[in-house]
Amino acid sequence: MANKLFIRKWKVSVYLNSGNVFEISNSDSEVESGALRVTFNINRPGYQAFYYGDIVIYNLNGPTEAEIIKEGNRVVVEAGYIDGAYGKIFEGQVFQVFREREDVVDYKLTLHCLDGMGIFDNNMVSFTVYAGTDQRSQIASIAANATKPIPLGTVSQNIDTKVLPRGKTFFGQPKDYFRDIANYNNAQCFIHDGQVHMTKLSDGPQLAADEAIVFTPTTGLIGTPQVTQDGVQFTVLLDPRVKIVNPSMLVKLDMTLLRKQLLKIGQLPTLLDNDGLYQVVAVAHRGDTRGNEWYTDIVGCTTFGLAPFLVQNAQMNPN
Repeated sequence: MANKLFIRKWKVSVYLNSGNVFEISNSDSEVESGALRVTFNINRPGYQAFYYGDIVIYNLNGPTEAEIIKEGNRVVVEAGYIDGAYGKIFEGQVFQVFREREDVVDYKLTLHCLDGMGIFDNNMVSFTVYAGTDQRSQIASIAANATKPIPLGTVSQNIDTKVLPRGKTFFGQPKDYFRDIANYNNAQCFIHDGQVHMTKLSDGPQLAADEAIVFTPTTGLIGTPQVTQDGVQFTVLLDPRVKIVNPSMLVKLDMTLLRKQLLKIGQLPTLLDNDGLYQVVAVAHRGDTRGNEWYTDIVGCTTFGLAPFLVQNAQMNPN
């Protein structure tokens, strides 16, 4: 049986304001030696943060490079393996473009992109809701009444059901109201694939325990997972299945492979899951189509979400 983590497959699509699409990819059946070199660094650092991607394309011809610099609007990156997992790992708007010379013969074009750019910046709301409106309805109204309507993704079912005792006027930036509601509910508001989501780690994972993606040295795990203050951090061969989603995605590790955290005086150890099950709370993909890098970095917390940290605080401050 062929190794599903062996032959890479990838495609970068740059959408132009003119409607044209510039695509770079390798073949579905073999690695094309003539394909342009591309590197990428996709960073989804957790919740309540912008997700960004830096895509570098080497040695483009002059007219194409000039067109991308002038007309580049949106970038989609797909990566994985020909016989294994393959899919989209990033989609975002072009925020900034850099052109530079790396050495004597190589020129590179860097596209610095943001996921959901334009959703919160230069956006306003001005409307009134009636008494008796709950917070979920407020979120939907903010999204629908923004001057640039906001695509709304999943909103946690555990958002507080408390209703307004009287009518309320919303006037200002949508991001401020979303942040206030998220903070009130101990939730996280974030943008993923151009949609705004509001989630709570205590909602639990998306998958059942027996459906979790299992990582071992034979299924892509690289090195030894590190215990951190937030949970565990580890690296695997690039895996587009791992995403920041709501509810959280679930992965499983062999607990015998963990590298312990160095503790300080007065610091309690991080609570870990006895079954090695963790919710994915941060993901980074990095790759080089002509180099060794083809990895996914993952940060996971326990399936209890924020509960372990509340327990630690209670133990440290019993009164």
